[in-house]
Amino acid sequence: MDRDLQSELASLPSVFLSVGEGGLYDTPCFVRTVLGSCVSVTFHARSRQIGGIFHALLPEARDHCKPGEPLNHYRFVDTAIAAVLEQLASCGCHRRHLEAKVFGGAGIMPGKGFDVGRRNVSTALAVLEHHGLRVAASSVGGRFGRKLLFRSDTGEVFVKQIVSSSGLQAAGVVDVCAKKGR
Repeated sequence: MDRDLQSELASLPSVFLSVGEGGLYDTPCFVRTVLGSCVSVTFHARSRQIGGIFHALLPEARDHCKPGEPLNHYRFVDTAIAAVLEQLASCGCHRRHLEAKVFGGAGIMPGKGFDVGRRNVSTALAVLEHHGLRVAASSVGGRFGRKLLFRSDTGEVFVKQIVSSSGLQAAGVVDVCAKKGR
């Protein structure tokens, strides 16, 4: 039976995440975001049908925060992962039952020295490993942006690659649930 994604989109609320935003969604909804070099990690607790996601700009808070400055945990990959995991734990979701997926980290300005996209991805993978989480699926790197559509209650993520004005990459929609461990 073919799925009618348009009907699902019409029947559930939709939330858009900007840079530095994230959180948990304990009621069914679609969460959308657009990534270039930024990274999003989605978390899903199947038994509770709870999903978490963030849109982080930079890899590590310690490299970019000034003393006394308020910290936006979702702006940084390392602190965003910790914040979402803490929220999930407070809801009774155990790490061993979580599914994590990683997206973004495009090299949108190759050759400029500081490859923030690559650093964002490597930080996400290292922090997830540190917390004992395996990556179930991913769509990272490359020279193109991505539009994400995350369904909070099922953990499904749909990705559309964004074609730049220079046509660096062909667009396509991929259900990354089928891309295990990539």
